[in-house]
Amino acid sequence: MTNRHTAAADPAAPNGKPWRCVSIDVEEYFHIEAAHGTIPKAQWECWPSRVERNMDLLLSLFDRFNQRGTFFVLGHVAMRHPRLVRRIADAGHEVASHGTWHDRLHRLDPDTFQQDLLTSKHMLEDQSGQAVIGYRAPTFSIVPKTAWAIDVLIECGFKYDASIFPVRHHWYGVPKAPDRPFNVQARPDGPTLLEVPPLTLAVGSRKLPVAGGGYFRLLPLWLMRRGLAQAQAQQRPAVLYFHPWEFDPDTPRMPLPLLGRIRTYKGLSGATQRLESIMEQPGQWSPIAHALSSLERIAASGSTFCLQPHT
Repeated sequence: MTNRHTAAADPAAPNGKPWRCVSIDVEEYFHIEAAHGTIPKAQWECWPSRVERNMDLLLSLFDRFNQRGTFFVLGHVAMRHPRLVRRIADAGHEVASHGTWHDRLHRLDPDTFQQDLLTSKHMLEDQSGQAVIGYRAPTFSIVPKTAWAIDVLIECGFKYDASIFPVRHHWYGVPKAPDRPFNVQARPDGPTLLEVPPLTLAVGSRKLPVAGGGYFRLLPLWLMRRGLAQAQAQQRPAVLYFHPWEFDPDTPRMPLPLLGRIRTYKGLSGATQRLESIMEQPGQWSPIAHALSSLERIAASGSTFCLQPHT
């Protein structure tokens, strides 16, 4: 299967303009990890869908700024809205996988993960007409405990992963991972896969998360701007990530704990304007797949990172 939308030039080639990607995790508000246990899968159909309305806004925004991005589509969304996947592809964006049921990999094993992964991959390829080569785990849940996922991704034919966040967080994060594209392996003798991490801002010896999500809505916007400027100065790519529900002030209120409510609902009303101010910045914005050869060269110039090194 071939991708109908190919890049005319290498977006990550060094020409003075930074390479950047706006990626979207295409999921519903009730899919979020904060709602796990509060709204089980059996109740998903009871909550009103908002994803098409929110994707209308985002696709229009991408068109207005003449930008193309990578859309990590959840299989459950593709099941309920198959025409949406085709719309994303027809607009010139990359369709990638976000899995099928939005389970953190801690709740899966290699066999159930492979089933979840292939279900989404085949569905998205059928609906989009694209080869699906990229993956992002729900809640960035590829960490040392779930290192086995790297081998499964390789076995299933994926060319890159975008799940390892080089920060500290109680749900995710691999703080020692590089802040630029790198080759990752599950174990010292294992095969390698290209990893494309989200944007971070280096402050001393620490890496701060400034790539999107709650950090984008809850923290001052200058932190993301500073992260983008630092990445440009260091000649490293910058991958941002957002969710459709983050641009919907009318998102239905779920019975979440206080911290979950703050993380989910704060900053929704101003998120669209914030994203507009980021997307209008100059740079070479493109899907990850369109810059794959350059990202692979960057990764090859560094050391392979092992999630489970020998101790």
